Amino acid sequence: MHKVMLAVLCILALGASVLAAPFGPGSGMLPVGNLRTVDNGGPYDLTALNTQAAHVKAAIAARGEFTDKDIIDFLTNVECVEGRFDTYGTQGKDFTNDLLMGGPTSKGFAKANLSPRTRTLLEEVALSEQGHALFTRQAGSTIPCPYVDYDAGFNSILGAAYGLAPGETIEKLFGKKWDPYVNDATFTISMLTLEELGATGNKGLASIMTNPILQDGLSGLACTATAFAAVERSILFDLRDEIVPPTNETVAQVFARISAYRDSMDGPQFDDQGLLNTDPRMIAVPESYVNNIPTDVRGLSFARTPQMNLNILMIGAQNGKGGFFPKGIQGKINKPVGFDKLAEATEDWNGLREAEQMSLKELGEIPGPITQEGPSSVPGEKSLTQDFSGPKEDETYLTRGYETPSKGYFRTSVDQALDTLRHALGKNPFYKAPEETIKEL
Repeated sequence: MHKVMLAVLCILALGASVLAAPFGPGSGMLPVGNLRTVDNGGPYDLTALNTQAAHVKAAIAARGEFTDKDIIDFLTNVECVEGRFDTYGTQGKDFTNDLLMGGPTSKGFAKANLSPRTRTLLEEVALSEQGHALFTRQAGSTIPCPYVDYDAGFNSILGAAYGLAPGETIEKLFGKKWDPYVNDATFTISMLTLEELGATGNKGLASIMTNPILQDGLSGLACTATAFAAVERSILFDLRDEIVPPTNETVAQVFARISAYRDSMDGPQFDDQGLLNTDPRMIAVPESYVNNIPTDVRGLSFARTPQMNLNILMIGAQNGKGGFFPKGIQGKINKPVGFDKLAEATEDWNGLREAEQMSLKELGEIPGPITQEGPSSVPGEKSLTQDFSGPKEDETYLTRGYETPSKGYFRTSVDQALDTLRHALGKNPFYKAPEETIKEL
């Protein structure tokens, strides 16, 4: 009997659902998420994993009575603020209506003045952020993208990062406000400021989702956001000694201030780092101190709760209106109240909440993954501002970049026009030099 109970607990801890409330009084079982929960392989000695224990305790406290749907709605707000900024900055356009869902026009958009190489790298990030917003839509969120004031948001963060009073901007110090779109450095710093909130926030939510499909999605969001933050940090590491306009400080110095601001707004724990890290408690690379992926000493990324991220984005406005969101956001998770709370991890999780398993009819048919047999298209692919001209994967190395599909950031309009003509004539557009193409055609 004991083994059966432990097996049920293990299943529940992984996010599956069962009928009724298995954690009622007298059941002898601790609530899901409790740090003493154990399966048949335990007990485990986890006393050395201090960072991970703090993440879980914060997540349990943040979850409270919110549902998976509430979390997905919160994610819509976050992915909209990240993705729209990235998309407009790299492509000069906003989200499609499929992703906006009636969201209002926001303030502070512009196409960034980027070098070809940086634009190429960051456009991939932008498209993936669109994909993250698509995930929240396909997961059931119907709230519109929020109104965002990027000018006020970034300038509020920079003002706070430089120790200025609320409402003051770095114009007081340097004669001009922060403009994200000036060059590679200013735009990538601005992108990274938001990107790492997504990376840490997605990880923080993955452990408290009850539905395993949504849990898998959250894990994917965290992984890709962390990877793209590393791309952005790599760009900035190469630029680390350049002066950032309008300041008189270098890229490394400006981002060090932003990192310190974010860390100061999400509780007492250290969970943010600059482009360089010299603290051996959190991995210090000899000589260079390069820090492309901020981690603890185990090489594991940090996690934040929704309330922590809102406290950063709203510049501490406990009423839920400030910084990037002067009009607030929709959804039930809409204020930073409780951002510094840690659960006891014994009784704070509501173990009496009821969950039930859906029937196959209610669930509906979920399509299989992409294989050689298909499908030829997937839901949502046309909701993104992406390219549709290239050939699809065929399981061989030839469609995985072996024959370079583009000349990267050196591709010209002539190249693209010739590729389009080759495609129209049924010829493989992957990819020949213009003179070779003209001769063949």
